[in-house]
Amino acid sequence: MQPYVQSGNEHAMKYDEQGNVAGFLEFPQLETKRLILRRMSQNDAGFYFALFSDPDIIEMTTFDGPKDLDAARKELQDYCLDNFVNDTGVRWGITRKGNPELIGTCGFYKWIKHARRAEIGYDLTATHRKQGVMTEALTAMIDFLFGPAQFNRLEAFTDPRNIGSNRLLEKLGFRREGILRDYTFFRGRFLDDYMYALLRSDWEGH
Repeated sequence: MQPYVQSGNEHAMKYDEQGNVAGFLEFPQLETKRLILRRMSQNDAGFYFALFSDPDIIEMTTFDGPKDLDAARKELQDYCLDNFVNDTGVRWGITRKGNPELIGTCGFYKWIKHARRAEIGYDLTATHRKQGVMTEALTAMIDFLFGPAQFNRLEAFTDPRNIGSNRLLEKLGFRREGILRDYTFFRGRFLDDYMYALLRSDWEGH
């Protein structure tokens, strides 16, 4: 896998007096052989609405999709755009090179800076699955997070039924650390979650 192109992203970081990353000065766009991971905007609300209306994504994320385009705009702002502005995370929009249309997203949130850890999430439109796209996108993201962003630990929570997502994480070197029983309540059901984690030392030896 070709690593991401930094494009000066090591200079996009804010540091505290001890030299630890404290946030971002500019949005860290990432590139791979086939993809560009870019900043999203409200112009992407139509894509967001369509993506999170996909029944498969709704079921596997246990999160009901937006009811209309206005709700999609608000969710896009709250969950994707404001994270970067508030230095609590980053959500990248995934595009194929040569085509500005989004095909998915990935990112991190619940960023605990002093512990150098965060949770990650990702999603992809159905027509672009099983083509190695998310493996390539997450490889770029992880390279960046364990590199210039100075992370030490990444966590991911998945539905045990989501075989594709679980295999993806394991392919990237994530270890399943446990099962959180009845961790999620969705549409009248209690559901288990798998908890995965990846350390910088795991990634360097992967």
